[in-house]
Amino acid sequence: MLSLLTLLWLASAPIPVESLPTPPAPRPPAPQCVSSQGRTVCGYQCKTNGSHAACAKTPYGVCQLLAGNIHCWDPPRVAIAHPDNSRTKPECKEIRGKVACGYNCRVANGEVACNSTPHGVCTTHFERLVCWDPPESVIHENGADTPEPRCLTASEAVSCGYDCKSTRTEVRCASTPTGVCRLDNDQITCFDPPSLLHCDHSAPPPPAN
Repeated sequence: MLSLLTLLWLASAPIPVESLPTPPAPRPPAPQCVSSQGRTVCGYQCKTNGSHAACAKTPYGVCQLLAGNIHCWDPPRVAIAHPDNSRTKPECKEIRGKVACGYNCRVANGEVACNSTPHGVCTTHFERLVCWDPPESVIHENGADTPEPRCLTASEAVSCGYDCKSTRTEVRCASTPTGVCRLDNDQITCFDPPSLLHCDHSAPPPPAN
């Protein structure tokens, strides 16, 4: 007969759980082909307006019909390899016949502009629309956790980046999160340490749905 201590030990012992197999990575969508006016194009997110057809070159791109034309855009490789945490998708926007494609697109004062990566920032100043993206080395080093840059204005000047400093008429920013700017006697000095990282991607992430 088993002792009481043995029975208690058996009752409290963890039940072994079989490890589940790792699900396979989702496969990227297959390219497609569309034809218009006797011309065939192939790629991704293909669109046609009856007289013209166009496709994105990668499954990470975007194609939209705006202002009567098809506009296709593909992100740079650094944006494909390092999406942000919210998996922001590229887009195209139009105003008064002007079209821009990218990330975080903004429309203001009759202008339209976008970032080249999901880690950039756009701002308006004196009816100007300014967009800025961190250097590729910064995105390679920080990935989805790339710190958000900011934009600072001074009089009619505007600059975007990190650790921004300004005088009454001048503004400057570092280009990297580890950079520094210092204001001495109305003089702004900025410095960015060089990147020593080598980034090697064996495979891109699955495209956003």
